[in-house]
Amino acid sequence: MTVTPVKPQRPTTTLFFSACVATLGTWYTAGYFNCALNVPQAYVISWIRHVECRRHENHENHTENYILWCGPLTEYEESLVLRDNVKLNTIWSIINSIVAAGLIVSAFSFSCFMKRFGLKGTIYIASASHLTGSLLAALISAVEVYELLIVGRLLCGFAEGLTGMGAVMYVSEITPVKLRGAFGTIPMVMLVLGFLTANALGLPMLLGTKERWPILLALQSIPVIIMCICLPFCPDSPRQLFLMKGDKIGAEKTLIWLRKNADVQDELAAMQRELEMQNKGEIGPPVPLFGIFKDQYLRYIFGICAVPMAVKQFSGYVCVMYYSTSIFRKAGLDHLYSAYASLAMWLVYLTFSLISMSLVDRLGRRVMLLLSHSGMMVGMSLFTVFMVLSGQYAVDWAKYACIGSIFLWMAFYTTGSSSVSWFLPSEMFPQEARTAAMTWISVLSSGCSVMTSFLFPLLVLVLEEYTFLLFVAVIAMGTVCIISTLPETKGMTIDQIQILLRQRFKQ
Repeated sequence: MTVTPVKPQRPTTTLFFSACVATLGTWYTAGYFNCALNVPQAYVISWIRHVECRRHENHENHTENYILWCGPLTEYEESLVLRDNVKLNTIWSIINSIVAAGLIVSAFSFSCFMKRFGLKGTIYIASASHLTGSLLAALISAVEVYELLIVGRLLCGFAEGLTGMGAVMYVSEITPVKLRGAFGTIPMVMLVLGFLTANALGLPMLLGTKERWPILLALQSIPVIIMCICLPFCPDSPRQLFLMKGDKIGAEKTLIWLRKNADVQDELAAMQRELEMQNKGEIGPPVPLFGIFKDQYLRYIFGICAVPMAVKQFSGYVCVMYYSTSIFRKAGLDHLYSAYASLAMWLVYLTFSLISMSLVDRLGRRVMLLLSHSGMMVGMSLFTVFMVLSGQYAVDWAKYACIGSIFLWMAFYTTGSSSVSWFLPSEMFPQEARTAAMTWISVLSSGCSVMTSFLFPLLVLVLEEYTFLLFVAVIAMGTVCIISTLPETKGMTIDQIQILLRQRFKQ
């Protein structure tokens, strides 16, 4: 297919400002609160055990249950406390996986919020939910009720779902075609900056202590407040203004402000063609939530987009995000060096996120995903081998090889899978189906996240080091599907992508 040449396009300060503001209180905050409990995990688990102990001490003194929760632990017994205390392991799994449950709830309500309040209004509502969840999480040490932490993270997960989808759509719709791939990685860059901040502040010499870890949770509200202050200075999406509200003058003013250039007629013409197609019935009204699965063509696109997202979530990423410190401890590092290894891992993530920004529009989405998946399979396979050598055969150098292989896996994960799987649906679905499609992609992502984050601690008890081979198998199967189904959309406008997809669908 011939791709129409497009004029040179460059990033502007206004475009960069709008994209960063939209992702600061959404993706950056999501990265922060998802990783906030990673480094101080041992102190949080000890605190939960203390809360349960106080509930048992008045009426179960010296019983087996009382000893389980209140008995003193040696350093070795403390490292195995999740294995020996099934209820404690379950509580910890729920605390981590409840975020994804909130994401699922928000996914089904996203389209309703979008229709009623628009993109920016939805982000404001989600911010209120996040601030409430942050307040509950900050109060847990004062009231000694760990259930507040679960409710708080549920509310934060709900907010993450609303704002995450909204921010991705917003960035995609304000960005010109030639920059869409690079700017599509901004949410992931913000996410890893949140990871880095949480891990750095969670170090033992800062807030990762027995007394100060609740402060780490309270700080997650700061970027949300900053975003709410700056968001009024960002314009509405020009596509939303033109296609949904019919405000052509407003769309033109917004494009001129974003591009810092009055020559925006090509973009307006593309929107006008899409509007005319919609008026002629070639593009229908907004697709309802379940309409994605009733239309054969939309099901076809959903299948293409679902595979990269499923691979992303079942690649081991969720487990590394929540449990990296404990994984490194299991590999043989002490608590402090495990925290340093986690921090270095997120630095690798940040570095390769920035590298991928320059590569995705040059190499293309398909090539980036295949490259990413191949590297992830190698990295996770090596990690399994070195974990076996370190654990079962007590090979001392293998623990450092474990760190290196996780870094290798993270580098390739970041190169393609982390970002392409998110902005691919916003490119491939037509305008009228985009909201419903992003909803279902988010549901898929969250459902996979719930499964992996909840089941991982339980599977490790059974499969131990070989748990990670399950991720390798999923990546391999997903790669085969991508080779056979995913077309390359590099450099194409949204209407050109639709023509290509319809041609492939008819074949």
